[in-house]
Amino acid sequence: MDELIYFVSLVVFFAISLRVLRALHIENKFEKMKLWEIKTAYFLVALIAGHILAELMVRISQLFTGYLS
Repeated sequence: MDELIYFVSLVVFFAISLRVLRALHIENKFEKMKLWEIKTAYFLVALIAGHILAELMVRISQLFTGYLS
């Protein structure tokens, strides 16, 4: 069950993080015409944020299942 919670949370939080990062317009901090680097930075930061938040969701679900048992 934890794997399912982790995977679903990872996908959802990755998508949310990527959308938020694009709204921040971080590309202004990079040199002009460095599209590959900008997209890679967006992807990596969103993946890291998604992983951290998905792990948090798994731990929260484990807390609730521990209380219910």
